[in-house]
Amino acid sequence: MSEFPCTLSLHEGFGESHLDLFLDIDGNSRLITFGTVASYWDLLQSGSKITFQRKKDHRRIYLDLEGEIEDKGRLRILFRGSAKTDSKPEQVSGWTELTATIKDGTMML
Repeated sequence: MSEFPCTLSLHEGFGESHLDLFLDIDGNSRLITFGTVASYWDLLQSGSKITFQRKKDHRRIYLDLEGEIEDKGRLRILFRGSAKTDSKPEQVSGWTELTATIKDGTMML
């Protein structure tokens, strides 16, 4: 099982409010990023499995970024911790979507 740092952020004020899931698969590369609608946060917290769609990779700063982003709205971190998957990290970088849930304080992919 692979485990790596992740952050789930609420992105508001730039298009429709949405969730961004940032995955740091190797501690070096740009963050593998997935997104879904903001309203799924309540479902995710209750243990439901949510599907995220692949987005463009983000700069590493987004793993800890919270607050206003010039001309791009604002981010609020909702979850910070570890993500676990049965896949190898290099496989995750090729995914176009993923299903995730929060279990025992860990983002399970």
